Amino acid sequence: MNHKTKFNKSGGALVTRGFIQGVKENYPKEYPIPKYLLFCERALDQGFTVWLYRPKSGGVSKYVTVKSGNKRYKVRFSNHKPIAYKEAHGDCDFFVGVTNFKVTNTEMAWEAMLKYFGKEVS
Repeated sequence: MNHKTKFNKSGGALVTRGFIQGVKENYPKEYPIPKYLLFCERALDQGFTVWLYRPKSGGVSKYVTVKSGNKRYKVRFSNHKPIAYKEAHGDCDFFVGVTNFKVTNTEMAWEAMLKYFGKEVS
């Protein structure tokens, strides 16, 4: 399912409401909508700018970068552990899933991201 798209290019691409709606409409009904996509939608709803990167490597990791002003916050969504060195040295601001150090979820990422931007947790 990792087709060549603008989201596969280094740095990813801007996420739009149209993109999210298109994925949701075409997503297999027997599966829940992916958490990374819901995270993107929630961030857009809160007025953030959102970028998505899906590596071409064939893995399932998704990288969501949320921007507000000159600040950015990068969240990795994956079903496998990140490379320990990258995790330990802050390759991303937050890792969702089973990491080398703990288990985290999307809500924890949301709260950490809001705190980073100085916003109230919603």
